[in-house]
Amino acid sequence: MKNALTLTLLLSSALLLAPTSSAWACATCACGDPTLMSMGTEQPFSGRLRLSSTLRGWGHTVGTEGVDALRLREARMDLAVAYAPLPWLFLSATLPLQAREVRHASLARDRGWGLGDVELAAKVFLFQDKAFSADHLFSVLGGVKLPTAPVLRGPGGAQLTLDSQLGSGSVDPLAGFAYQHFRGSWSFLASATGFLPTRGIQGFRAGASLRTTLAAQYQPAARWALRLGFDSRLEAAADTAGEHQGHTDHDRHEHTGGFIGYASPDVLFTPAMDVVVAAGVRVPVINQLRGRVSPTPIAMLSVAYDL
Repeated sequence: MKNALTLTLLLSSALLLAPTSSAWACATCACGDPTLMSMGTEQPFSGRLRLSSTLRGWGHTVGTEGVDALRLREARMDLAVAYAPLPWLFLSATLPLQAREVRHASLARDRGWGLGDVELAAKVFLFQDKAFSADHLFSVLGGVKLPTAPVLRGPGGAQLTLDSQLGSGSVDPLAGFAYQHFRGSWSFLASATGFLPTRGIQGFRAGASLRTTLAAQYQPAARWALRLGFDSRLEAAADTAGEHQGHTDHDRHEHTGGFIGYASPDVLFTPAMDVVVAAGVRVPVINQLRGRVSPTPIAMLSVAYDL
């Protein structure tokens, strides 16, 4: 696995260094819009192939410090590929590589790293006001998260707690929609995606959730742009075998579900043709999660490259 992570880092670096002269045509020329877009928000055209690597660092603390607090920290790299076989269809796959540490109230620590749960999705563009350089785009999304992460075990062979696992062990369908508007130097995005988790490891089932994004982007120059968004998650309480409880034991049921909203500023720039780099942070500004859950800001850095 160590060799696999090393290879992943090398491939991610190659996205920045890949020669753009080998591309058949620049993405801006093909779609007719010079707006810099992060992975998953690009305009479609037939044959578009996009690779990306996104690195995130995040965490949260559940419970009361000095009493029953559980602290989780994770670094995650998502490797993604998206292909448009038709001008109205995008197919995508995302493979996460994760490193996670959980510190329990007893000060015991669990550490795990490896592959996470793969996500497959298809985006269908139902409305586009113009075939070239569209001003309005409306799309729907359907997909599934698959249980590809291994079940992590401790030195004695016992399964680690649910918080320490890299995946849920469940098959989770997802569906959503998005609207995008392009107006000169400005672009806007509104999207909503629903997740309906099934039962997975140790009979655990995460709560159904709705995740939304509202964002505005201003691009004063061809090579860089500023983006400000608001991301939110509304989630039902989790359950195990039909009884509500938290991720690790029966007395944590009050720490699942609720609502959280993040302010999401980003900077996007293009160091070379067909390469888009984005850096930003997700800052929790509304925390209505049930129980005592204290999330950290989420740092993000991504590179996307059109072949």
